[in-house]
Amino acid sequence: MAIEKRTAQILILLLLASLAFQSWPISLGMVLGGGVAILNFHWLWRIMEKVIFEKKKIHGLQVLIKFLTLLIVIFMIFRFTKVNSVAFIIGISTLLPGIFFGVIQESLRAERKGNG
Repeated sequence: MAIEKRTAQILILLLLASLAFQSWPISLGMVLGGGVAILNFHWLWRIMEKVIFEKKKIHGLQVLIKFLTLLIVIFMIFRFTKVNSVAFIIGISTLLPGIFFGVIQESLRAERKGNG
């Protein structure tokens, strides 16, 4: 999926930038935050595909399960690892520019097909 790929690319750039701080908690926070964001997006996308295309509302219950699992994972990350909370938030936020650039890329692609 283009959005996940773009988000991973942004995350790699931010991870490389975090190395300048020479701090393991910052780099770890960036990686874990970005990883949680990508996995969360992928899981939500799969659930929504099932709800929309299979028209089975029971899959909507998975959203609640996903949310609770996400809360537990984030709690465990902060409880059992030494991550920088600001770096984690930046990492988890990489999904936003990933979506933005993914949408721009798709709209440019569609525009080229329409004009060709």
